[in-house]
Amino acid sequence: MRVPFIAKAAVASATVLLVASACGGASDGAAGQDNPYNLITPGTILAATSAAQPPFTMQKQGSDQPGGFIIDLTNEAAKRLGLKVEYKLTPTASGIQGLSAKQYDMVANGLGITEARKKSIDFAKGMFWSITAALTKQDSPVASMEQLDGKRVGVITGSVQEGYVKKIKGAQPVKFEGQDAAVSALNSGTIDAFLVGGPDAEEYLKQFKDLKIGASQPVEHATTVAFQKGNQALVDAFDKQLEAMVKDGTYTKTYNEYFTEKMQPQLLEIWPELKG
Repeated sequence: MRVPFIAKAAVASATVLLVASACGGASDGAAGQDNPYNLITPGTILAATSAAQPPFTMQKQGSDQPGGFIIDLTNEAAKRLGLKVEYKLTPTASGIQGLSAKQYDMVANGLGITEARKKSIDFAKGMFWSITAALTKQDSPVASMEQLDGKRVGVITGSVQEGYVKKIKGAQPVKFEGQDAAVSALNSGTIDAFLVGGPDAEEYLKQFKDLKIGASQPVEHATTVAFQKGNQALVDAFDKQLEAMVKDGTYTKTYNEYFTEKMQPQLLEIWPELKG
């Protein structure tokens, strides 16, 4: 069902650049315009990605290229726009900060669309909708979010879960730069639970049989990619290609490669064409 990817620790090096080829003809942007999408480098989208957020972004086995649901759709959108994508591996929080500082054109991670984030960055239309999961050890008594009271709860710096854990009475947040580090801490007993997106949690359950989803909670926002604040030309162009992929079946085909869960009703509201 899924392609053979493995999750790896986020690479913090500021010098690693990964290039995804895109050879399709330009479907947007008038001929003669050198930089219709206001890119840092004309013709190339410079995208920050953690490559450590399975199944949204992860390292391909035996390759230096990132892969995953978000990456596949980003590459396809760029190809249809006649653009290349140059990926820079960086933790999620650093990627968002770099985007705000105009060091990147986009962040190609699965990001929750929140009002706080919208103050400094812009988002594509929602690409996914799921749950927040509390990943725990199999022998953990935690069966609800309220039972995280007094527990050491791992969250990723800059994630929506970092804000969510503050709403859980008595929870003791422990911050990590990458998901793999948080899961390692959970396996070793350094933390009692790890708050993460539902699909991400499911990927780790496949790797570690001693883990389970102790509790979950529906999210209040869609997940998608982000762009520089005010770069409406790129946002609109990306959304147009997402819409085309929804209509021609590319989105559904990609979704089914990475997820077994049904599309949530909220996602179907964003993209009514998926209902058919």
